[in-house]
Amino acid sequence: MKITSILENTKQDHKLIAKHGLSLYIETEQMNIIFDTGPDHSYIKNAKAMGIDLGKAHTVVISHGHSDHIGGLNYLNEVNNHAKIYLSQHALEPHWFRLGSYYHKVGAKNNIQNSYRNRLIFVASDIEIAKGIHIITLNPTNEYTKNLYKGSKKELDDFNHEIMLVIENKNGIVLFSGCSHHGIINMAKVALDKFPNGEIDVIVGGFHLIGIRVINTLGKTKEEIVSIGNRLNEMPINSIYTCHCTGAKAYNILHTVLKEKLNPFPTGKELIIN
Repeated sequence: MKITSILENTKQDHKLIAKHGLSLYIETEQMNIIFDTGPDHSYIKNAKAMGIDLGKAHTVVISHGHSDHIGGLNYLNEVNNHAKIYLSQHALEPHWFRLGSYYHKVGAKNNIQNSYRNRLIFVASDIEIAKGIHIITLNPTNEYTKNLYKGSKKELDDFNHEIMLVIENKNGIVLFSGCSHHGIINMAKVALDKFPNGEIDVIVGGFHLIGIRVINTLGKTKEEIVSIGNRLNEMPINSIYTCHCTGAKAYNILHTVLKEKLNPFPTGKELIIN
């Protein structure tokens, strides 16, 4: 399995674009997968610069309905007009970011449904999309983020639109999360419960530990982040590649606990899992 970060907040190559969002290209024996599409067409530009042909993707998986993960879907037809698109049945509902009394829309654009009508597969329960490749649904959570809302009534978001991708591997499972709004500990527990005979070989994705992203504040206290690191250390997890909404400050705190088990995953980085 080969995993390439084709868009993330940071970059290891000055020729590539870094932007607040996430998009990964996953190559397996069964299929090639675009996991999230970032906020715009930047993932396509980066893929071309890295020599990755997104036209060879068989599947797109959207982790949740926020624009920094689903926004680039509007441009997919430029490079791929056939891949099936898997997303939660709630992913296209309105989503909002509240700043003071103002609600800023952070959901998918309205034309997604019409543009990809025959390619959208709305997931309501766990599904195996190819041998050993699973989309896992998540129950609504009470891990609320006070500035994120959903629906026409603008209720606090319970992230019923978040899903995760799990790929079985001979060394355990590989878990992909977009933002881990449910909490990465809870999501890892769900994965281990679903696949009880193994361990988590690798976790890849964001952990939503950043607060105000413009100034890179912490979304949780240092003590809470240390606790997350300790709990991850106690779980059967071999390695972690985190990025995007984890944030640099939280990453540095986690690294003091997880040490070599934790790695960054900037734009342009490749990961080979045997």
